[in-house]
Amino acid sequence: MDVVGENYPPAPSKALMARILSMVKMALLVCLLFGQNPFVLLNIPTPAAYSWALQNKMYACLMVFFFSNSIESYLISTGAFEISVNDVPLWSKIETGRLPSANEFIQMLQTFSTKTDFNAAGSINF
Repeated sequence: MDVVGENYPPAPSKALMARILSMVKMALLVCLLFGQNPFVLLNIPTPAAYSWALQNKMYACLMVFFFSNSIESYLISTGAFEISVNDVPLWSKIETGRLPSANEFIQMLQTFSTKTDFNAAGSINF
């Protein structure tokens, strides 16, 4: 029995926002670590928060890193959990809104194996 796991792709707009946020995060971290002020180059007054971040580089970098990572994770998380056997869908968290219990999962496999000619060469895709 093969067990295959793969990620369910997020919506393209959310994936794009996550990628943009990642690039902004990296640029901000580089600027903070090297003590650069991009607002001067843009002829914009430096926000007080960025001035504070330049004075507290380590704390600011950790905050930026962890906060932006949590937002990125939220954007790309689909919460999908799909089960199919031999390309026959058995469970979809997207449709049901929940994960199957252990008993439901075993019942699904038993029902499927009695309805079809499922043998050891079959595969289960997660």
